[in-house]
Amino acid sequence: MTLKELVSLLEADVLFGERHLDDEFRCVSASDLMSDVLAFGVPGVVILTGLPNTQSICTADIVEAKAVVYVRGKRPDREGILLAQERDIPILSTKFFMYKACGLLYSRSIEGVEKTSNEYADSMVNSRNFSRVFKIKGGNFSKAGSASIETKEILRELGVDPVIVRRAAIVAYEAEMNVVMYADNGEMVITVNPDAIRIRLQDQGPGIKDIDAAMQEGFSTASDEIREMGFGAGMGLPNIKKNADVFELTTTVGKGTCYKIVIYLDSRGRT
Repeated sequence: MTLKELVSLLEADVLFGERHLDDEFRCVSASDLMSDVLAFGVPGVVILTGLPNTQSICTADIVEAKAVVYVRGKRPDREGILLAQERDIPILSTKFFMYKACGLLYSRSIEGVEKTSNEYADSMVNSRNFSRVFKIKGGNFSKAGSASIETKEILRELGVDPVIVRRAAIVAYEAEMNVVMYADNGEMVITVNPDAIRIRLQDQGPGIKDIDAAMQEGFSTASDEIREMGFGAGMGLPNIKKNADVFELTTTVGKGTCYKIVIYLDSRGRT
């Protein structure tokens, strides 16, 4: 189905991206939980959501979504529209509720997303050594995701395989969001060499009281405010673990948490 056909089916307004209306999309992810979209979204997906903030745009950029459709007549604010324009992500708004929008798409045999796609094999990449440091401020939701998006662009420019770029972007985004949501501040170091991408993040914050519990899907200590933003569903650390080849987590309650993550540029660690 093309985006033009989607606009007609959902009687949607095009808020940005008219030049992309002839583009085709692969499937649909319908959720207000952006961590779920990160966990199960695939390149070329259309995201249906009632979450009209910049994080829905950041998430769309990370998973390489074809477009974002806001249900119930919702529309992003000016900051969200500007970000969509900057990232060249089409955004639409439909008056239909999520249930009806999904039903209409299902009636046209448009598939949903059930699990992360593994259609492409990881491959060896010839890249130069590279390192970048990002400072992350806790509570700064207007800038949340910017380090991860920049990381994704850097990896693309280095010629890293698109599947590995996507895994690294998801890992960086979840780690970055954990700082924004829970810590005072943090520093994320991205290093690329010919064999692997390494991500090290050290934050200054409350630490994690029970790592085993925190690694379980659905466990969360997020506030209601964070949940209203589409996060805090207990998918952050499991998403990191799923997309990393090596994931080491150390924490001290009352001081902070350190993430050490490795994603290999060849197929090791992926069976």
